[in-house]
Amino acid sequence: MLYVMVDESKTTVHELASSSSKRITKDGSIIQQEYSHLSSKNGFRPGMMSLRSMKMAWTLNEFVALDQQFEFKIKRQTEPSICTKATINKSVIEDFQGYMLHYDYRKIRFGFLYGSINNDNSVKIEVIYEPPQDTNDVTFTLLDDPNANNVEILTGLLNLKKVGWIIAHPTREKGFNFSNAEILATAEHQLEAAGGVNDTTFVTVKVTMNDQGEMISEAYQVSKQCMEMVAEGAIQTSPNLGMCSVNPTFTALVEGKPTTEIDNDFFLVPLPITTFESEVFVSLFPKTNRDNIIPSSKDLQKQLSKVGKEGWNLQALISDFHLLLYLSNFFSISEDIPILCQSVLDKSIPINEGYSLILNSLAGMD
Repeated sequence: MLYVMVDESKTTVHELASSSSKRITKDGSIIQQEYSHLSSKNGFRPGMMSLRSMKMAWTLNEFVALDQQFEFKIKRQTEPSICTKATINKSVIEDFQGYMLHYDYRKIRFGFLYGSINNDNSVKIEVIYEPPQDTNDVTFTLLDDPNANNVEILTGLLNLKKVGWIIAHPTREKGFNFSNAEILATAEHQLEAAGGVNDTTFVTVKVTMNDQGEMISEAYQVSKQCMEMVAEGAIQTSPNLGMCSVNPTFTALVEGKPTTEIDNDFFLVPLPITTFESEVFVSLFPKTNRDNIIPSSKDLQKQLSKVGKEGWNLQALISDFHLLLYLSNFFSISEDIPILCQSVLDKSIPINEGYSLILNSLAGMD
């Protein structure tokens, strides 16, 4: 029996026999072409197979129908799909703005908005939760969150649902509202909330400071066309932060002309935004996941020490989302926290004396 050793790096045993699968480089070498190079040259569109590879015979109507699937005529959406406006708890947005002001808005920071949807499809925002994140003045990354499960349970117990996200960014030149990464992230959030390219009330609130030093709060959505393009992978980030790059597989037409980049403002749909004084929640306790801030028993003591002063009672002071999140580290999230949440939502249900004693003990006030 005869055995042969084959050095595959010096053979074409796994290469296509056709000479069309090879190309000559500038130095005269003959190399195997990669699929991306072949598809860009012979494919129906860059990144796709050739028409013959898909189907042997095509009618004109079939070809036009296929081509149109990859073509987007960019147009502004002047009105929101269904969301009418955003209203946000005055104390929570002022707290968020105050934290950003401490850093002179030199970096990006984001959080998730929890609240409810009113009958008129306006969004009522009661709480901001800022997850662990890695950000600078341009980029932002969501990190693993050990509190994610407790946040989900707690918001459910308080009859709150995720209704949007908020993003703060440094001062930008006039006309530069959203970076391409922020556009893509907003579209992804809306797609998740809507379960696809559907109408949604999911809102984006952005806060920043203008060149006069004035703090600005604005609310937006991205258009359904933007949602569709992100879902299809038709747009992506670009070194030009104010523009979204068009995936080479697709064609984008702005005012009838093909373009490789799209101004982010084409995708933005502004919403009215107002504030309100919450009748349920307070926002006094230190916020989880902020830089150099770790909520502690001293913070709990500071909050509980207000009982009996300036009209405060224990029930009102416990009606603080971030305080309840802190307490979920000590109380059972499945047994004790639900009882405390009942007293938050229904002021006629007093806090059990036993819980009051435990709270004082945790705060070092016994």
